[in-house]
Amino acid sequence: MIVRNGGTEEALSQLAPDMSSEEASHARETTTQLLSATESNLQHASSFTLNQDQQAMMEQIRTFMGQSNAAVKAGDLQRGHNLALKALLLSNDLVKH
Repeated sequence: MIVRNGGTEEALSQLAPDMSSEEASHARETTTQLLSATESNLQHASSFTLNQDQQAMMEQIRTFMGQSNAAVKAGDLQRGHNLALKALLLSNDLVKH
């Protein structure tokens, strides 16, 4: 992929051709909210003594969060959103126990 003039607009349109700029903005905002809620859950969970499985789950959540951020940065908003949602769902499960 070639990025012209240091911009990313072309890359975004290639990865999400059916998404308007408003939809892209909303997708970024929603993904940010999911990641923020996940981070809050992780902070809450860190106040507990976690067993080995729970610690592994926390590592997986952080991996999903990092992948989500990387996907959004690369312009793959759908993948970023999906990874953020997976991270949130796992973190919700983590704080239930």
